[in-house]
Amino acid sequence: MIDSKILAMNRMLEAKEKRYYKIKDLTESYKAPVLSFMLNIPGEDKNFEEAVSFHKKYVEKIKNLLEENKIKILFEDYQNLVTGMEYLAVLDGDGCVIKKLMMEVEEESMGGRLLDLDIYDKDFSQISRSSLGLPERKCIICGDTARTCIKEERHDLKELEERVREIIKETME
Repeated sequence: MIDSKILAMNRMLEAKEKRYYKIKDLTESYKAPVLSFMLNIPGEDKNFEEAVSFHKKYVEKIKNLLEENKIKILFEDYQNLVTGMEYLAVLDGDGCVIKKLMMEVEEESMGGRLLDLDIYDKDFSQISRSSLGLPERKCIICGDTARTCIKEERHDLKELEERVREIIKETME
């Protein structure tokens, strides 16, 4: 009998692969940057009611920020997937400028720490924080670099899930 965790992991990997090819197709079709927005939510349940509402709130915030900065949305897609809520948008603008705007959203509050805002430039290269000379993201529990905590498995899943739910609750109040 196949373990349910293995099945869940396979579904998540399939969804990530589909997103990868979808973003690649969008950059090739439009020759424009693509924004990929998901939430950093640990565990298998990524679509609980509060997370979906939280994601929708930030989609609106992002769209307003783009509009304020005169960046047009050429195409958008919003889905509820096994990997969580996914918002993709093809944007008429400079990828580096867009990445900097999205990092402002990520850094303006604790809620922003849960956002996974990736920008793929018109040539499908991902614009990272490090490529712009900026520091890595911090852990929501201890403040060390998130990558270090993940790699060393410093925090247990239950602790991470509880902290994520706290942050969502605080942000939505």
